[in-house]
Amino acid sequence: MDDKIQKKDLICELPDELLLKILSALPSKDVVTTSVLSKQWQSLWKEMKTLRYDAERPYGITVYKFTLFVSTRSKVEILQLKLNPCYAKSVIKRLLPESLFSYPQLETLILEKLSLEDVTPNYHDLTCLKHLHLLSVRFSCDESVKTLLSICPSLEELVVRRSSYTNVKIFAINVPTLTSLSIDNSCGKSRPKGVHGFVINAPSLRSFSIRDSFSNYLRFGNMPELVKSTVKVVCDIMI
Repeated sequence: MDDKIQKKDLICELPDELLLKILSALPSKDVVTTSVLSKQWQSLWKEMKTLRYDAERPYGITVYKFTLFVSTRSKVEILQLKLNPCYAKSVIKRLLPESLFSYPQLETLILEKLSLEDVTPNYHDLTCLKHLHLLSVRFSCDESVKTLLSICPSLEELVVRRSSYTNVKIFAINVPTLTSLSIDNSCGKSRPKGVHGFVINAPSLRSFSIRDSFSNYLRFGNMPELVKSTVKVVCDIMI
């Protein structure tokens, strides 16, 4: 009789539904590597509805593999992209194709350190999107921000973090369905030139947080549903 104790692979005995939840917390490039673990894992990663990409180095070959993978997905609920600002516009367009905006099940979109140069009203509405994080995102113009928010008819949470990379002058937030808004404009060395700040019209807002040391213009609309707020602002004009 063999005295060796065979250890069970307890993780592989977990149901696929639970394994997918565990994998959803990992970057997508790490998730793909799990396909070599066993036969069960070979196709499990293909069922993922959460895609996360964090580019630590510019122009790595993995960015193109991820682009190809994204283009074949039809069921995506959470998409998180963090890029290096050094990426060329052509690379970003491949990562954010127009078809991305037609994912019918997309509920959470997190964009960090990238450029959205071509947001137009021709994009399909993100009808299921409830959570949007714009973290140091660059737009072609102020109007592009309005356009992006206008195609999110079910948006409930918006997180905005501005930095020296962000080029929007007046960040207009006009979202009647929004219930939670968090703004961080506290990173930088000096105030930009000209008029710059936020215009907020969100009558359904219940939670509002803003840290702003650089805006010189802030305008807040009526917030009759507000129950929680944190305001830390140094501003020349606030209405």
